[in-house]
Amino acid sequence: MRLINVKSFKLEEFLDYKTPPYAILSHTWGDDCEELTFRDVEEGKFDKLSVGWVKFRGSCRQAEKDGLGYVWIDTCCIDKTNLVELSEAINSMFRWYRRASLCYAYLSDVPGEDDPRKHESKFRTSRWFGRGWTLQELLAPKDVRFYNSAWGYLGNKGSMRAVIGKITGVPRQFLLGITELHSASVAQRMSWAAGRDTKRKEDLAYCLLGIFGVTMPMIYGEGGDQAFFRLQEQIMKTTRDDSILAWGLSVDESPISDPGQVTAGRILAAAPSDFANSGQIVSRELSTMSLNSLDLSGGSLRMHLSLLTTSAGQTIGLLNCGPGRDIQQVIGIPLAKVASGSDQYFRPKGCHAVLRSIIAPSASPKLIHIRNDGLSKKSADAYRQYWLYDDEEFAEVNLDLVDVAPRSCWDQERAVIISTIASSNGASHQTLARFRHNEGGSRDFVIVLEFKQQGTCTEAQCCVMICCRNTSLQELTGKLQYVAQKATGKRSASNGLLHLSVTLEFDAQQPMITIKPGALPYPPDDTVDATVELQKLDLKLELVGVLEEKGRSDAEEEELNQRTKVTNNRLEWVKRERETVEDELKKLEERRKMLVEEESNGAQEIRYLSKRQAEIKEQQERTSKRWSHARTRWDELWRIDGDEDGYELERMDDWTLLRWAADKGYVEMVELFLNKGADVAIANKDGWTPLIAASSKGHVDVARLLLAASGANADCKDTKCGQTPLIRAAANGHEAVAQLLLDTGKVDVNSKDNNGRTPLSWAAERGHETVVQLLIEKGADVNVKDKDIRTALSYSAGAGHEAITQLLLRNSATTAWLRETLEGHYHYVSSVAFSPDSKMLASASYDMTVRLWDTATGRLRQTLEGHNDSISSVAFSPDSKILASASTDKTVRLWDTATGRLWQTLEGHDSPISSVAFSPDSKILASASNDITVRLWDTTTGRLRQTLEGHNNGILLSGSGIR
Repeated sequence: MRLINVKSFKLEEFLDYKTPPYAILSHTWGDDCEELTFRDVEEGKFDKLSVGWVKFRGSCRQAEKDGLGYVWIDTCCIDKTNLVELSEAINSMFRWYRRASLCYAYLSDVPGEDDPRKHESKFRTSRWFGRGWTLQELLAPKDVRFYNSAWGYLGNKGSMRAVIGKITGVPRQFLLGITELHSASVAQRMSWAAGRDTKRKEDLAYCLLGIFGVTMPMIYGEGGDQAFFRLQEQIMKTTRDDSILAWGLSVDESPISDPGQVTAGRILAAAPSDFANSGQIVSRELSTMSLNSLDLSGGSLRMHLSLLTTSAGQTIGLLNCGPGRDIQQVIGIPLAKVASGSDQYFRPKGCHAVLRSIIAPSASPKLIHIRNDGLSKKSADAYRQYWLYDDEEFAEVNLDLVDVAPRSCWDQERAVIISTIASSNGASHQTLARFRHNEGGSRDFVIVLEFKQQGTCTEAQCCVMICCRNTSLQELTGKLQYVAQKATGKRSASNGLLHLSVTLEFDAQQPMITIKPGALPYPPDDTVDATVELQKLDLKLELVGVLEEKGRSDAEEEELNQRTKVTNNRLEWVKRERETVEDELKKLEERRKMLVEEESNGAQEIRYLSKRQAEIKEQQERTSKRWSHARTRWDELWRIDGDEDGYELERMDDWTLLRWAADKGYVEMVELFLNKGADVAIANKDGWTPLIAASSKGHVDVARLLLAASGANADCKDTKCGQTPLIRAAANGHEAVAQLLLDTGKVDVNSKDNNGRTPLSWAAERGHETVVQLLIEKGADVNVKDKDIRTALSYSAGAGHEAITQLLLRNSATTAWLRETLEGHYHYVSSVAFSPDSKMLASASYDMTVRLWDTATGRLRQTLEGHNDSISSVAFSPDSKILASASTDKTVRLWDTATGRLWQTLEGHDSPISSVAFSPDSKILASASNDITVRLWDTTTGRLRQTLEGHNNGILLSGSGIR
């Protein structure tokens, strides 16, 4: 391998295993006079004004910047005058590019200011992407760096993968070397080269050697077709990949015409462009039989292949490959037999490969031979038969041959009609010959000539009819099957002027039959008039059409009547709803005015109350100070009098005063009494302690002082109702006091009063949501029942506190009560279904809609419209993502539950559908109908998978799904 020293510009030669790190250039060749050659570099002759010098110098400079001492350029490092060296270099090229440390892709037609990210960029239309050799130069190296005409850096293969992928069609995993190239099918790799070209046609094959990992000698002058044929031969020796035959792919099936009109084509492609539509074709797992190699010898391809015969008698070979996105389809190639009973086939010229659905297990592969040349064209002549006619003999009965259908069968120069025997057993080929009587205005005679293949025997037949002169043979040919039945076996006819009889003379040695005309002395018993028969046929078809149209009109009228009825009902309901809404709006407007007035009055009252509160607080502070002063003087006077017993008796009033101060929320007074040693646990005749009094009124600061005092009982109960401070605080909505009591850790959150009611029960009944939330967080039991067997949920719901009711339900409150009444449909509701995750409820109605409801809130989430008649059944997929609805309009519709978008409409039933059900994996949907069938549908594609028949009456599915 020769490399260029980037400093000396000299060529140096290395053995493969001693090659130093090097960069490699990828470029498009200009004119030969513009490129530097091996001799130029050897002799140091550099034309510094040439394009070749720009590429040479730029490569060396860039390699030196990148820390590399050598660079390889194909124009300079290969002696193209040495054919052996050239052949070796071409076979080694992929390996050399793969081993390179860096690859510089120099795009001479991309200007310096170009931005590859823009759609109008010159980068996207560069000649580099259309060159055959650059495919392997793009895929082989790990690091490809792109440069514009001024050697400005554009980006590398990784950073520009999206743009390059769109330009080349090469999938990302192969472009970045994540997946080895041999993992791509032959058809895929060929498709990447489909739009590329090379200066020499043979190079279009040679440039793909590395892509397929094969080698072969270079034979310039052999032609591009032959070079590509040899490439495919080498590929078939190394891989058993049927996709090598998946060329010429078309979405439309091209039927094979009569075998006699078919030209044999090649089984192998002529160029990579034949694979232009095969980029998505991947190989499938091979069966044991298919593991045999593809063997091309003697002009025939030997392979095991499953064969399919279509309803039209066409033979399709099913390859072990197909589109990667659909495993239910395979590639089918058209085939025709070389001769009846032979195992040799050819691929008809002009017939495309097609995609075939795998409906049922195909036949086992069998060994066949497929010709790869035009030799089988001769064998097509074996299907030809010749009808001879003598113009003079027909002239004797005043007849001239004026037309033949098909026209291509008539060889006027040789006075012969050429027909073709169909290769399929039992099939026939018919040719029509039109003879005209010399007398003007008379009807023409039409002779139907037919060959029919029955096993190994060929039977020739004919029949005679008459027709009007303006009846075309093309029209008659198209409808011959309806007319010929009546004319079968009739070899005579009369047009009024001539009573014609026709006989056939066979040649035992040659495929020739002579048509002999004769004049009868009297007319035959029955003459078939093709024109009259066609008129009868047209009339029958017209009558059938009228009946069908009437049936459609009647059905449409019935449907329109039904829809009109439903729409009228809907309009009446809408009108009533509008009137109701208008009434509500009037009431709401009146209510709004009243609330505005009430809000204004309330604001005035708040200002007054705030003012009074401030005045009262000042008064309380003055009273407290006066009280303190009076008590101090009272104590002093009692001590002066020295009556200790009277003093103690008078002090007992302090306990009542402490409870009074706690009830009123006088913090300073409570603190004073506590400092004087007042008993915090003292209670009145009903058992009310100062703490119960403070908790009941919500005086949190007082409660805090009392709880901190010695002897305080945070969970004490009164003697009248058995209520604790926590019950009183919860019942009156004093969240701060409840929080204070719970934080002590000394109260029972589920304590019960004499009626068995808990703090949660009281808070729920009186609508204190924040207190309910606090108690639940602290562990309150939401399902505790009192003496009346009522729970907190019962009290909340009974009082109409919706938010608290929902809060209790979310925290596992149990109830058997009615939770929601869902309204919105304006006709009968026929079916309901819960989603498996219980978050949605679907309802189906005769109003032709499905409604999705939120089970937590009862809100309407979606209204699904699209059916043309009442809906009979709904079902959720197990993952709750799809909803199926069945209707009497004979369709099933699949809906996206998240968006409400219609996903699929499944059509096929002949009667209303009564029920639907999903399979547990959501992949299959079953529909049951009054047409006495069950149909299985693929939920991903919407295709009908199976029709299950056997019931004798309408069907209804039950259960949560199908198995």
